[in-house]
Amino acid sequence: MTDFRALQQQLWDQWATHYNDEHEGRDPGPAADFLASLAGGGTALELAVGTGRIALPLADRGVKVVGLDTSPAMLEELHRHRGGRPVETQLGDMAELDTGGQRFPLIYVAFSSFFFLMTQPRQAACLARVAQSLAPGGRFVIEATVPRAPGLLAGRQQLAIRDLADTHLALSAHTHDPIEQIIRFQEIRFDQNSTRLLPVTLRYVHLSELDLLAAAAGLTLTDRYADWRHTPLAVTSTQHISVYTSAGETA
Repeated sequence: MTDFRALQQQLWDQWATHYNDEHEGRDPGPAADFLASLAGGGTALELAVGTGRIALPLADRGVKVVGLDTSPAMLEELHRHRGGRPVETQLGDMAELDTGGQRFPLIYVAFSSFFFLMTQPRQAACLARVAQSLAPGGRFVIEATVPRAPGLLAGRQQLAIRDLADTHLALSAHTHDPIEQIIRFQEIRFDQNSTRLLPVTLRYVHLSELDLLAAAAGLTLTDRYADWRHTPLAVTSTQHISVYTSAGETA
């Protein structure tokens, strides 16, 4: 039986010291603004908080954040940059989310991290635990890639040059299993002294499947956008921001 939690820890521990560099150029400000507007002055829970790229700017906007992650190394990186911000962390698996009875007005997961749960049963379990952990009227927000071709689903395998310079070469390679909806990545960087491999495995979820899984967990879709700036979702959109609430709750 696969120990998914241990596998995720191993993968993301490798990423920890490189994660911020790999995501340099992605402005977390719009995400922090969007989420702060939903927190209602309460505490937010971020699943797969990583190095705190959203949690820390959200805390700068006056929102206390609890961040959950499977990777001790990622949480160490977060604490290196936390300063005096009101961000607490917990080591744990979001498919086994246990808040000890605490309920949150806002729970969110960004950067397609929901896909890293790797199986449909684990994704369903996560959504069920999110529903149990939302306060009345609370919101669950998920940011993820829209699986579409060309793009994420183009071909069974791809190799792309991400960066090319006199001193280094960065490649991105992936294989795609369309039956299991599994994509395996390697981010590869060569320089004059070393080779670095950063692996990722994910199970993508189409929007219709996500909504069915959410409904089974007791969550109802209330809003969906193409980005954190509330741009309407279109057929050409490459990502989505979906907002759910507990079934029976109103906005």
